[in-house]
Formats: sequence, structure tokens, C-alpha cells
Amino acid sequence: MEAEPPLEEHPRGTLALVTLLGLFFVIGWLAVYVFIFLERGAPHT
Repeated sequence: MEAEPPLEEHPRGTLALVTLLGLFFVIGWLAVYVFIFLERGAPHT
């Protein structure tokens, strides 16, 4: 009888990698917002 590996297991560090990439995305978005949008000001017609 062969034991099948559990299907719901993820490699070690997957959660850490996804969290790190998410943090990079949020930090990048905030940098664009603060240094580009706020520096230029709100659009005027």
C-alpha cells in the first residue's frame, strides 16, 4: 500500500513569500501615492 502525500500541504515558506510580496506591493503603492499623487496635488479642470 502506497501512502499518498496530503494535497493541502504547501512547501515551507510559501506563506512567508506571499506575505513578503504583498508587503512590497503595498509599500510600492503607498510610495507612488505619497511621492507622485500628493506631490502633484489633486487634478483640476
